[in-house]
Formats: sequence, structure tokens, C-alpha cells
Amino acid sequence: MIIVQMIEVIRENGRLGLLYVLALLFAIVFALVLHEIAHGLVALWNGDRTAKMYGRLSLNPLKHFDIFGLLMMLVVGFGWAKPVPIDPRNFKKYKTGCVTVSLAGILMNVLLAFVFAMPTVLLGNIAFTSVNNESVYYLVAFFYYFSRLMVQLNVSFALFNLLPLFPLDGYRLLSCFVNENNGYMRFVRRYSLYIMLGLIVLDSIPYISAFTPLNLYIGTVGGWIQKGFIAFWGLIF
Repeated sequence: MIIVQMIEVIRENGRLGLLYVLALLFAIVFALVLHEIAHGLVALWNGDRTAKMYGRLSLNPLKHFDIFGLLMMLVVGFGWAKPVPIDPRNFKKYKTGCVTVSLAGILMNVLLAFVFAMPTVLLGNIAFTSVNNESVYYLVAFFYYFSRLMVQLNVSFALFNLLPLFPLDGYRLLSCFVNENNGYMRFVRRYSLYIMLGLIVLDSIPYISAFTPLNLYIGTVGGWIQKGFIAFWGLIF
């Protein structure tokens, strides 16, 4: 359980462990909220004001969080925010609107990961042991943890949301190009929750977790993307 791991990190590392856990919670909130706002903003640009009317373009996390999704995040490491209400009938161009809104959250996560790779490189170049002021030391440590976690989490969120499973963005994107009443689409609408839970449970089993489909996909591909972003900013700084 993720929440048990958080407690263990705090117990073993004291203040730095507490800072890490706080940075993790802030990064989760920041990534999920901006993911949902991106969907609502792009829907608005396409002519649909539903998210705006429901107050879902707000940075207030309470307007976006689903309690069960948050619990899943804390327990198994994968969760979700409350989906932004969107009415595709209001789009100026239906197909364009559906595609761009489906991609908006994923692209927001990729952009956040890319941007926060920069402070990860910059702060990682600071030798913490050379910081004499204790308050500055902990401040630098917190922002380093936060930046690094923003890279890791946002890449993971983007890849997870690309899975063609209902109600993830990958399913929404696929539905823009295929008949939603075909066999596959009906199957995933009915069984996606069980498939996702199965993937997550497999990913949490010791000894085999490194070889599970979810880890091979997100761990391997996500690792390449993270290294690429870090390497890019490393060339500049």
C-alpha cells in the first residue's frame, strides 16, 4: 500500500522523509488538477462551455477530486480526479473537438513533465551538503523532490491515460475514429475496471512486479521519456 510506504519513508528518514511525502501529495494534486483543467479549457476553445459553467476550470482541488480515486491513488498508486463534464454536441467541429479534448490531459501531463525536468536538473546540481542554512537546505530539498516527482508522476499519468480502456483518455481518443458499438468498445466499457484493477494488483505483487505488463509499459517507456527530458535540460545546464 502506498500510504504504508509513505509512513515507512517518514519513519526511516525523519524530516527529509516528511518533506518527500508532502512533495508527493502536492505533485499528485497539481498533476491531476491541471490534467482536468486542460480538458475543460480545450473543450471551451472548441465551443463547449459546460466545464466553465460547472466551475471546473478552477485551480481549487476540491472541485476536481473524487474521493474513491484519491483513495485508490493512496492505496495502490493509481487514481483519478472527477472527470470534467463535456458536451461534444457544442463543439464547433465535432471530430476536431473530440480528438483535441481527448488529448488535452495527456499532453498537459507530458508538458508538465518536460517543464519540471528543468528544475530537477538545476536543483540536482546543487550540493545540499554545501548549504549551511538549515531552512534553505530543507527548502531546496522539498522543491527538488517536488520537481523530480512531477516528472515521474506526469509521465506515468500520461502513459496510463493512453491505455484504450474506459473511461481513460485513450478510450475517448479511440472512440473518435471507430464505431463505439463494435465488439472491442463494448467489451472495454463493460470490463475495463476489472482489467485496470487486475493490472494494478499484478504490479503490486513482489518478485513478479518488474515483469508485469503495466511495469514493462510505464516503467520502461516512462523511464526512457524521463531520461530524455532530463538529458535535454542537462545539455543546457
